Amino acid sequence: MSDQMTADPAGTTASVIRSVAPVRRSKALDWAEFSRHWREEHAAIARGLPGMVGYTQGHAMPGEQPANRPLTWEYDGVPLASFPDLAAIGTLRAHPDYHGRAVPDEARFTDRSSMAAVLLAHCFGEAPAPVPEGRTLMVFARTGSAGERAGRALAGALNAVPGAGSALGHRWSTALDADPGLSPRGAANRPYDGLLEVWFPSAAPATRAAQAVAAGPALLPFEVFCLVVREYRVV
Repeated sequence: MSDQMTADPAGTTASVIRSVAPVRRSKALDWAEFSRHWREEHAAIARGLPGMVGYTQGHAMPGEQPANRPLTWEYDGVPLASFPDLAAIGTLRAHPDYHGRAVPDEARFTDRSSMAAVLLAHCFGEAPAPVPEGRTLMVFARTGSAGERAGRALAGALNAVPGAGSALGHRWSTALDADPGLSPRGAANRPYDGLLEVWFPSAAPATRAAQAVAAGPALLPFEVFCLVVREYRVV
């Protein structure tokens, strides 16, 4: 969650609006402390907030990321909050516990200035049932345009990437063009135009796919950045 959320992209007809914000941990915490605080203390606050129809934490596990990913994409986690409509975002932000508890607590375990936050609309695909050792490959794509066609092209190309054959399912969400998203630089310079989430039964194939993409960017039709995360569904 972020207090940078914008709730006025006029005219959108998306059935689910998603706030996605890759973030780095606070320099005062090691990864284990960051993960525990987010999973336990922050999650308890999130459960008490209105408006969301889903809130998932993606914890980027050390040692499972592409070895040669750019420094600008060394993130420790990705929160994903889902809303039925734009009015629900306003409901969340108006609740006293949002600014009174959630935002101050977020500052205790994250570097909030590092958030690569974008407002997205769900286009296609659904998350499968969670599995105990599952991992999610999060593919952030710079497509140059927003829409379902880009997502389907990316998902189709990813099927041929080594390791991706064992995927359990995928979901594509695209940036809302009617709003500059959550990036203060605006839509023209947002860090990504869409997100493809791909679920795997274990870490190994997810990491293999991420490494293959990092080593051979021509495998996919767009510039992408990959994170391998363990998913925790809170709401």
